[in-house]
Amino acid sequence: MRILLLWHMHQPDYRSLAGDEDVLPWVRLHALADYYDMARLAAEAPASVRLTFNLTPILLDQLDALATRGPRDRLYRLCRRPVHRLGPDDRKFLSERLFSVNVERFVRSFPAYERLHRQAGSRPGAPDVPERSDADWIDLEVLFHLAWSGRTLREDPFVAHLLERLNGGFTEDERNRLLDVQDRFLRGVIPLYRRLWEENRIEVSTSPLHHPILPLVWDTAAAREADPEADIGPVSFRCPEDAREQVVRGRERVRALLGREPAGLWPSEGSLSDPVIRMLDDLGIVWTASDRRVLQRSLEAGDACAHMKPWRLDGTRHTRLFFRDTELSDRIGFTYAHWRAQDAVVDLLDRVRARRAACPDHGCLPIILDGENAWEYYENRGFSFLKTLYEALAESPDLDTATFSEAAGSLEPAPLPHFRAGSWIDARFATWIGHPEKTRAWALLQEARDPWEHPSRQVDSSDLDRARDLLLRAEGSDGFWWLGDDHPSSDKAVFDALFRATLSAAWAALGRTPPAALDRPISDPETPPDSSVLAPSARIRPRIDGLCTGFYEWAGAGTIDPRPGAMAASDPVVVRLDFGFDDARLFLRAWPATEEAPHRLARATVRIHLEGPHGGCVLLPAPDGRLVAGGATGGRHAADRVWEAAVDLGPLGVAGGNRVRFHLEILLPDGPAQRVPADGEVEAEAPGPDFDLLHWSV
Repeated sequence: MRILLLWHMHQPDYRSLAGDEDVLPWVRLHALADYYDMARLAAEAPASVRLTFNLTPILLDQLDALATRGPRDRLYRLCRRPVHRLGPDDRKFLSERLFSVNVERFVRSFPAYERLHRQAGSRPGAPDVPERSDADWIDLEVLFHLAWSGRTLREDPFVAHLLERLNGGFTEDERNRLLDVQDRFLRGVIPLYRRLWEENRIEVSTSPLHHPILPLVWDTAAAREADPEADIGPVSFRCPEDAREQVVRGRERVRALLGREPAGLWPSEGSLSDPVIRMLDDLGIVWTASDRRVLQRSLEAGDACAHMKPWRLDGTRHTRLFFRDTELSDRIGFTYAHWRAQDAVVDLLDRVRARRAACPDHGCLPIILDGENAWEYYENRGFSFLKTLYEALAESPDLDTATFSEAAGSLEPAPLPHFRAGSWIDARFATWIGHPEKTRAWALLQEARDPWEHPSRQVDSSDLDRARDLLLRAEGSDGFWWLGDDHPSSDKAVFDALFRATLSAAWAALGRTPPAALDRPISDPETPPDSSVLAPSARIRPRIDGLCTGFYEWAGAGTIDPRPGAMAASDPVVVRLDFGFDDARLFLRAWPATEEAPHRLARATVRIHLEGPHGGCVLLPAPDGRLVAGGATGGRHAADRVWEAAVDLGPLGVAGGNRVRFHLEILLPDGPAQRVPADGEVEAEAPGPDFDLLHWSV
């Protein structure tokens, strides 16, 4: 059995159109924490372990820019500034950004960081920033950048010295020196991948230039092929030549930066269609890949072993098709983070062997997943897990690893008569088209492309080329990903603005006035939402302590807006209720409406009315922090700056994919105070096996 491991590395293009700013810092931060260390782990692995890394062209471009001209994101610039020169807006921005780490793994292991984190919470919409001394601001900047320092950086003597002082007390000189060390470190990322590829220790593949969804760029009708019920409105974007150009230019960028042209291509988000595969074959692409569920939909009969061999679409010559094992890939991406490394590896390889036993005539098992974001949730950023995995693979005589090119060149492909369009997210394209906001974005893209195809006056070739570059950039998947309500993000407005600015610049390059629609957000913040409930987008595991411990502890939670209704409170205690799930519990967090409200919440009795498949109950708070229903413990609660609760769902028969209904009744000693929501019930679905994949985000 050949295990084909592919780590996919991608970030959106965060560079402003003027090139003078990186609007978000994630390429820099992941380079410090993940990109170099992932390559180093591959270099240190036993020689028999063969790995493939997919590096997208726009990620490589941004890494190259960081190495050649240095960081240009606002967070970095403010952290270079003397603290006494920070204005109120600067401090607000830093207060929001400097806890952008996994709280459980990093903040709580740094004593001074946790102290500052506990001070940071404030009720939603509060205009003020917590008062901090200059010394606290410096500590916060240093601790944040230490938290984003990966294994290699932590071995630097100066960084190691700072890590011995996690109670704080850093100086501005030390902060600047830390940033200097990190700046130098960034220059080594691309050279390491280039060297390992030259030495044949790894294979490097790539994706189309701006990470577009190729089947949709080819023809948005692919959305209906993948899902006949997809509602994409009147949009009909059809640009096969753009899809081809994205692939050609992407490979050229990799050759320019890494010295070789990759043989394989991981299509953005595993998105493929029949005509796209034929185009890749015409370009001589040796292999490409998607998800097992896409293959299952393409086959007339189900076959549990079908993804464990390469395929070739009828009528093509070169391109071999591989399909990731969805379950095993997602177990690494979403499940094993909280396991002991040894236990996780044993479980993974046991499942690999079970597949081999069930499919003895099949030669490969593709495991493909994100190679950067998952490690923030692992102990020591995944080092123990990956080291243990690589060593176990090398020591297992019954298992082998190979790069995708090696497998493509040695395994006979099975014939595939037809390929049904799809992506690795539910085998559909709903993440990028279908929601009204996403559909509007496609319409704006189509409108901007028309004057490029049919210029109304003589336009210089250089201006046409500039407009073409901008239109290709606007086709990138990330601009569509963040629109709609399926991936809530505080940075949604940033992606919205970048997308519209890119299209406006394309119009201007053609000597045309951009349409007025590009002056307004695609997602208009002045337009009230259709519902007072925003559904959860990720599993959460908050600590129930009643404290405002920052955004990332509840990142991915849903939100309830207690709107006026028949039972609305004239003097509300709660202004917002957050809710979310892990695999066994419902979590609730109530935010006070005023500065005085926390004291009212502490005195209140909060009754939780729940209904699941096996009936309903009312959970009452006990003085010892338990939630009680009928004498049995059903969870726990805490009230301090906010009110929080964790509710056990097992007794209600709620499992993954089941729906739960609930409302809260908040009573003060002098009588009823508030019902949340004001009318009716909140109905939410507990996370099922596909939840993390459907809600995956950068």
